[in-house]
Amino acid sequence: MYTFIFYTLKSSLCLSAGFLFYYFLLKGETFHQFKRFIILGIIVISLGIPLLKFNRGPAGMTYPVRRLESILVKPVPVAVPEQTVVQKTVVRQEKQAVDLFRLVYLAGALLQILLILVSLGRILFLLGKSGKTTWRGIRIAVLPSDVVPLCIGWTILISEKDFREKGSQIILHEKTHLEKGHSLDLLLMELYLVMTWYNPFSWLMRHEMKQNHEFEADRNVLREGVDESDYQLMLVKAAAGAFRYKLANQFNQSNIKTRITMMNKTISRPPAILKSLLFLPLIALMLTVFAQKELIPAKPAVQNKTGKKYLVLPVEQLKLLGFEMNSTGLFYKNRRPGNPDYGTVCLYFTDKTYSASIILRPGEKINGRSAPEKILKSQATTKYDFSPMVVAWIRGNWTLGLSPKEEIAGKTLLPVQINMADLKMLKRTDTLVFWFRPTESLKQALSPLARMDDYLQPCPPDAGEPRAKEKTR
Repeated sequence: MYTFIFYTLKSSLCLSAGFLFYYFLLKGETFHQFKRFIILGIIVISLGIPLLKFNRGPAGMTYPVRRLESILVKPVPVAVPEQTVVQKTVVRQEKQAVDLFRLVYLAGALLQILLILVSLGRILFLLGKSGKTTWRGIRIAVLPSDVVPLCIGWTILISEKDFREKGSQIILHEKTHLEKGHSLDLLLMELYLVMTWYNPFSWLMRHEMKQNHEFEADRNVLREGVDESDYQLMLVKAAAGAFRYKLANQFNQSNIKTRITMMNKTISRPPAILKSLLFLPLIALMLTVFAQKELIPAKPAVQNKTGKKYLVLPVEQLKLLGFEMNSTGLFYKNRRPGNPDYGTVCLYFTDKTYSASIILRPGEKINGRSAPEKILKSQATTKYDFSPMVVAWIRGNWTLGLSPKEEIAGKTLLPVQINMADLKMLKRTDTLVFWFRPTESLKQALSPLARMDDYLQPCPPDAGEPRAKEKTR
C-alpha cells in the first residue's frame, strides 16, 4: 500500500511540473489539438516515469525524493518483548499514525470513485427517460425538460427546446467531442484523479483538459461556416449553474468569457509549437529524479563477540557510496578528499587478488594491463568528499590502510560491511569492512537507508600488517 502511495506522490510531482510547463508556455496558444496531445502526454509520462528503474541521479537532486521514500516505504512498526513500556508506546503511536495516513488516502480515493458513479448514474438516468433519434448519422437523446447539452460515448443528450431552436450549432459542437474521443480523455483524467485526489495540480489539469476540449469544439463549429457573433450569443444565453458531469463534455461547462476570447484570438503561428521542445529537458529531469530503483532498507549486522554494529547495504545500494560491482569483483575509484598529494584512490577486490590499492597523484593515470586495472581505467571517477580510510577483515585485522595511522588514531568512523559472496564471484565468500570518513554528504546519501550516527564507532586499533597487494604511483 505505501509503495503504491509513494508511486502516486512521484507521479503527482511529475504531473505538477508538466502542468506548470503547459500553463506558462502553451495555454494561450490556439493549436488546440496539439495542446490536447501535450496534456495527454503529460498524464501518460507522469504515470510511466515512476515505474521506470534507472540508476539514481546526483545525490543532491534525488535526496528529497529518497528522504520521502524512507518515511513512507517502510514496514509498519511492531512492538517486541524486549522493548520498554515507553518504547512500546512510541511504536503504538507510530502504527496509529501510519494507519490514519492510509485511511485518509483510501477515503479520498473512495470518495472520488463514488462521485464518478453518481455522475454516471445521473447520465444513465437521463438517457433512460429520453427519446432517441438520429441526426446526420449521430445518435441523439432528446429530453422534454431543460438540460445542458452534453455528450458521452457516442450519444448526444439535448433538450427538446435546444434541439428545435439551435440544434444544428449545438450538435456540430458536440459532434467534435464525439469524433475526437474526448470522453476517453476525461475517463483517463478521472481515473488519475482517483489516485492523486490530494494534488491540486491534478484538478487544475482536468480543468485545462475540459477547457481545451471546448476550444477545439468551438473552433470546429466556426470552420463549418457558423456565424461567429450568433454562436457567441448562443453561448451567453446557454443555461448556467447546472449539475457537472465528470465523464461528459457539457456544452457550456467552460468559462464563456474565456471561450469567446479564444475564438477572437489570432491564430498561433506554427513556430510557436517549437516551444514544446522545452518539454524534453523537463522529461530528462523527471527521469533523473523520479525513475529510480526502489530502496531496500539497510539491515545492521551485529557481531556476537563484540556487540558492535556494522552497516550492511544491499548490493543495489552500494553505488551510493561509489562502489561498482560485477561478476569480476568489487571496484572503487574516488577523488582523494582532503589530501593535495594524492589525486585519486582506486581499490579492487577480485577472485585472484584479495585486495589492492592504486593511489594516483594529480594528473596520473592507470597504465597497468591487468583485467582489474582495465576496468578501473574505464570506470568514472566519483568526487565524493568521503572515502574509506581503512579496509579491514571482519575480525578487525587491516587489509588496507589508506590513511596515515596518526590520521586514523582516535577517529570515529562509519563501518560498512560488504559480504563478498553477495557479489556472486566464483571464489570469494569472505566479509570486509570499509571504514568511511563520516562527512555530512555521506549522512545525506545514507539518510533514506539508515541513520549514520547509529553505526559510528572508533576505528579498530589492530595495526597488523596489511594483507594486500598495494600499488602506489
